Amino acid sequence: MIRILCIACVCLFCSSGQAATQPNILLIVADDLGIGDTGFSGGKDFPTPFIDRIAKEGVIFTSAYLTAPVCAPSRAGILSGRYQQRFGHEMNPREGPVEQEGLPLSEKLLPARLRAAGYHTGIIGKWHLGTEEAYHPLQRGFIEQPLGFLGGSRAYSGSGKGIGKGLLIDGKPVEKDGHLTDALGDAGVDFINRNKSKPWFLYAAFNAPHGPLQPNEAVMSRVPESLKDGRRKFAGLMISLDDAIGKLLAAIKASGQDENTLVVFISDNGGQTLVGASNLDLRGHKGMTWEGGIRTPMAMRWPGKISPGTICATPTISLDIGATFMDLATGSVPKDYDGRSLQGMLTRQEKLDENRPLHWRFGAKWATRIGDWKIIRATAGDDVQLYNLVQDPTEKNNLAAAYPEKLKEMQAIHAEWNKALIAPLWSGNPGQVKEESAKPKVKK
Repeated sequence: MIRILCIACVCLFCSSGQAATQPNILLIVADDLGIGDTGFSGGKDFPTPFIDRIAKEGVIFTSAYLTAPVCAPSRAGILSGRYQQRFGHEMNPREGPVEQEGLPLSEKLLPARLRAAGYHTGIIGKWHLGTEEAYHPLQRGFIEQPLGFLGGSRAYSGSGKGIGKGLLIDGKPVEKDGHLTDALGDAGVDFINRNKSKPWFLYAAFNAPHGPLQPNEAVMSRVPESLKDGRRKFAGLMISLDDAIGKLLAAIKASGQDENTLVVFISDNGGQTLVGASNLDLRGHKGMTWEGGIRTPMAMRWPGKISPGTICATPTISLDIGATFMDLATGSVPKDYDGRSLQGMLTRQEKLDENRPLHWRFGAKWATRIGDWKIIRATAGDDVQLYNLVQDPTEKNNLAAAYPEKLKEMQAIHAEWNKALIAPLWSGNPGQVKEESAKPKVKK
């Protein structure tokens, strides 16, 4: 295992200011899984061999974050390259014909930018960024939608053999048989096989393992018998997800595109432990600014470009994904992006990289991480707490009283960032996230 803090062992990029060869890009975003739900990030309850292959054959990011602890704002950050609070997409939108609740049309999204750079762009799976037509994927830069849906969650299977209503191909309703995760994987394979003549970008936005817990019965024999109840069904969803990702990787290799395809795997927020996910010993879960709500398993694979077995411990955030893609596609990062290309983070070892402030705001909950340190207001009315994440990754020992100057310094940095944000454009679905049922004891 190569253990290097994000330096030149990852020879992804050249610094010529121009993309020499535009690689294909496969961005896989899972839904609501936690650190304990993939083998490469510490999970042991069930096998995820194809997800783990991405990590084994590339780089693992051990301190990777999302910009939000819930689905839609996180995805808005990924696709815009900007903190979503800058344009008001701070909460999950309500579903249905709610005209004003979608990723604002003022934002030029990653697929539109890549399309302008010559990429063929496609999306499979979950959108969750607006249900009115103006917000639809094909209006926001995607050339095709091989199979997907607009909402934040949906059934994996319907009555009989059908998956159920609400599925779309290129914006038009379709019906499919079988299990949704399988169908999405097949649609992704078809996209890969049809688009070999020019660089492509596929946003594989799986809804697995988000609820409802409707695993494919055909895979349940592969779930360890030791798992029970919700965790057992969750494992079934994860095995189907892993199988679908395996199909995508196999299609890339079989079509001769392996060495010219960058594959990225992340989740959209921390695990929702109340429905079966695992965040191991991280505190909190989906909907919280504790580590369990905003940390994600993340890995990148590019044969011949990324050295297998590399580990990056420098904190990264999902905003860096779009910045990296744009750097690869065009040789530069858009000036309005908040993320940084991994070219600088992985090859120059600038001190700012390791101590770059990362920020979160989700209503009354917020946090900032700088280097080893993190401040957090976990909910409205709470005092701001301070943690050293290297010494205390489970956030049990509040150091606010012991390091008042560090607390003050970080609060000032967070406040300055917060000045550039706007108020949420909508309040979101009040029932979107349940709160933590039992808080751990915290040392003062």
